[in-house]
Amino acid sequence: MSKQSIFLSMVFFLTTSIVYAEAEFDFETLMETIDTNTHNLQDSITNKDTATATQLATDIQKEFKQVEGFFAQRGNADDAVTDAKQYEDMAADIVKFIAANNFDAAANKAIDMSKACDTACHDTYKPL
Repeated sequence: MSKQSIFLSMVFFLTTSIVYAEAEFDFETLMETIDTNTHNLQDSITNKDTATATQLATDIQKEFKQVEGFFAQRGNADDAVTDAKQYEDMAADIVKFIAANNFDAAANKAIDMSKACDTACHDTYKPL
């Protein structure tokens, strides 16, 4: 097999792997994960479980970054992109509040995030 054939085979494999990975992205599963993590975050904050709450808030930041990317790529959903960024920021604030042992502020921010999320995109974009 020539070097060119091997190279083209590798390019094909890598390209199809990337396309397949994108096809495997399940937005509904991501939203269910966010919902679960948001509820677990509130429980962790209430129990003053700093490690778990920090990890969950950090995970939520990353998850909303994915939501932001999803709606940015989808197009015609600037409000959803803006909302996702807002929730990323709220999750970052929660991390800061937890680090400062300000569990009341963290709890309030987590509740605000959950309420805002439920009333923002869900009415407009669900079902997708």
